[in-house]
Amino acid sequence: MSSLFLWEAGPARVYLIWLVVLLAQIAVAEINRRWNWTIFVFWTAGGIAMIPYAYIYGLPIVGWFPFGKYLLMVATATMTGWLLVLGKKDPVKFRRWAIWMGALLWLGLVANIMEANVRDITIYFNADRYYQCAADWQCLQGIANSQAEDMLSGLPEARGLTAVVNTPEWFQALAANFEANHVGIDPDTGFRTIGGYWNIMSAVAGLLNCITVTGLGKIIVTTNKKEKVKGLIWVDMIWPWVIAYDLWNHAFLYNSLADYTWYCTLALLLACTIPAFTWAKGQWIWFRCFTLMFWIAFNNLLADIAVPPGAMTNFATMDPNANIVSSGAALIWNVVLFIWWLYLIIKTKRNPITNALFFNTKAFAKVVKLHADDADKYFLTDMIPETPAELGYEPESLTPPVDGFVGYMPWWGKEDRRYPKLRTPVSADPVLAQKGVQGDPKWEVTSNTAKES
Repeated sequence: MSSLFLWEAGPARVYLIWLVVLLAQIAVAEINRRWNWTIFVFWTAGGIAMIPYAYIYGLPIVGWFPFGKYLLMVATATMTGWLLVLGKKDPVKFRRWAIWMGALLWLGLVANIMEANVRDITIYFNADRYYQCAADWQCLQGIANSQAEDMLSGLPEARGLTAVVNTPEWFQALAANFEANHVGIDPDTGFRTIGGYWNIMSAVAGLLNCITVTGLGKIIVTTNKKEKVKGLIWVDMIWPWVIAYDLWNHAFLYNSLADYTWYCTLALLLACTIPAFTWAKGQWIWFRCFTLMFWIAFNNLLADIAVPPGAMTNFATMDPNANIVSSGAALIWNVVLFIWWLYLIIKTKRNPITNALFFNTKAFAKVVKLHADDADKYFLTDMIPETPAELGYEPESLTPPVDGFVGYMPWWGKEDRRYPKLRTPVSADPVLAQKGVQGDPKWEVTSNTAKES
């Protein structure tokens, strides 16, 4: 069959199914963004209710990794939805707890990445075992006998075999094709997998991707009244990081679940990147969460449809060059991003965890102008010397609002450590004022200050 380098060209139906999957994922995440109650009905209540079914029905087909991912994503989707609802209903509390909000999102994101890195490393160290199993007809027979669904007879290696399916002669011929093509198979899951140094490259890229997550203390919810739909905005998650994540995630999945990637990277990654680069700027984390929740639920709850081989499968070519290119691109981009990240930290002396790092980029400014009112523009910049006006964020006033948001880190105690410049008074957050947090009168704006400006 002709090749698209990463995947086989495939029949016409896989292109139509791909488009349906892409649009369905975007639609579900957009519905969750606009009507937040759907999150808790479908993913929290529904997701928990379906755990026994996924365990009994899905796990024997998909294995422990996708099932574990399902449990993780039910928790992550619930948490992400709760954060947006909190940010809408109590914006002052959300900003007061901003670092904890960011830490929760970071934990969900990094747990997913590190879980994948462990799998990449596991494949690397088990590569010989996978190759040996694929070349051993008895190991293949054991896979066929242990799996709830037939996962072998529809594989590319089974094409053209003349022996009767599931006879010793058929398994022997299948093993010979696997060995000739130097393709491995995981005896525990029945998934085709080829391991090599590209697994290490991908794992390193994933680790760097974790390190370069920035701006945990400056995650906001839309306050610009011109934006009808309020979103969860991770302003510092600009396009260079998103591309770095996409390249890494594709490389990892191509290394571990290659036959899934026609949908779970090409469609799934585009389903969150397209909105984040167009109508939902700054909201990549939202679309990533809920498109992934949709896909993982689909795989666990409709496993017999989703798991290859099947009518919707477009097989990977299992060409090591494709793995090398995918992992190489991911590693190079993430190394460059890491160098830039380190350079900016040294140059600006900003803390990339509690504070944002990419204030001076056009991508950051565009998100701020779209989603932030003056209260958030001054909240975002309250720990750096530059003002929103100097950074091109186009605030309505050159003075922070008296009733804006107060940036605060829990370990500051009773001290206001924001940058010494005009800033919203501590009194704008009654809880901080009650705790005795002391602002500096020299820098706190008052009603008179606002009038004078």
